[in-house]
Amino acid sequence: MIVEKVKVVELTFEDGTKKLCRGGEDAVERAWGSYPVVSARWTGEEDTMQWIGYDESLTDDIRSYGKNMGG
Repeated sequence: MIVEKVKVVELTFEDGTKKLCRGGEDAVERAWGSYPVVSARWTGEEDTMQWIGYDESLTDDIRSYGKNMGG
């Protein structure tokens, strides 16, 4: 399990709408490159992201488990 503390950033778009981005700096950079973002401001909050890294051997185990269970 991977755990990372990230800053919560408020993105402002060209039309004035605002959205919170909780995915860390990489997510802010992706949003900036993909959407009409005009500003990004740290809200002062932090959030904890957790995920499991991709492992091909786990994927194979899950597939075989489903076959053994009648799936």
